Amino acid sequence: MPVTQIVQAEPGKRPQRLQLASSIPMVLRRQDGQRIPAKLQCVSLTGGLLVPASLLPPGSIVKFIFVTPKGPVTGTAEMLHPVSWVEQPFRFAAIPDLDQHRLRAVIDMVYAPTVIDR
Repeated sequence: MPVTQIVQAEPGKRPQRLQLASSIPMVLRRQDGQRIPAKLQCVSLTGGLLVPASLLPPGSIVKFIFVTPKGPVTGTAEMLHPVSWVEQPFRFAAIPDLDQHRLRAVIDMVYAPTVIDR
């Protein structure tokens, strides 16, 4: 299964972020095998923001899965410093090509230009 290393955004240019109307259930798996339920709040092609059942140490590498309207997205992420007592951002480290395509399709659904019928 081909895996894409995630390229970080260009300096000075943020990737489009999808702020979710309602959180999406997500499961994180630490390197020791422990599973941590979380709720995905915001996502982009480079990472996102989640509310885990318990905050993880910054720099922790986790495997994750969440389900989008286009199908499941899995991969590996690095946890960043918490931004509050309950919210923690993460950076994607690697996502299989098919899963990255699904994530891009969901973001594009929201940000795609709309055509107004005349």
